[in-house]
Amino acid sequence: MSILDPRLWLVAIVGLTLAFGGGRLVQSRADAKKYEAERTKAALSAAVDQGKAVDRARAEEQRRGAAQTEIANVAKQEADTARSDARAADAAAERLRQRVDQLLAAARAVKNPGSAGGGQGQPGGDPLDVLVDVLGRSDKTSGILADYADQLKVAGLACERSYEALTPSTR
Repeated sequence: MSILDPRLWLVAIVGLTLAFGGGRLVQSRADAKKYEAERTKAALSAAVDQGKAVDRARAEEQRRGAAQTEIANVAKQEADTARSDARAADAAAERLRQRVDQLLAAARAVKNPGSAGGGQGQPGGDPLDVLVDVLGRSDKTSGILADYADQLKVAGLACERSYEALTPSTR
């Protein structure tokens, strides 16, 4: 066999072709493994990022829940304090009413009983009685309004604190 023999050249060409094809096959498998590894790494990274995002969301949810609970507790304490103050004010007002009643009774005892409630066309009520009645009703109404104002204040402050706790700080 000489070097010019076509069979030798055919064997050489087939051998080179098979070697090249085998090399390409090995390279394509290596590329596929590399691509699969990169895809797996990207999927793992995405899963880790998603896990971190979920953890951050849970932490934020827990922070908000804790803030809401704390705000509700503070609002309850403020409402209890306001009710306690209102009860103390009611007790003081009751003591004041009792004292006014005592003073009114003393004033009536000293007064001439025939002078009040004159004849027809004359005023029938004692001005002191009218004053006591007006002041008593005014005090009662003021107490109701003060209680309502206290409730609104507590609710408003709780709402404001809730809003501030739930919105991101832009300071």
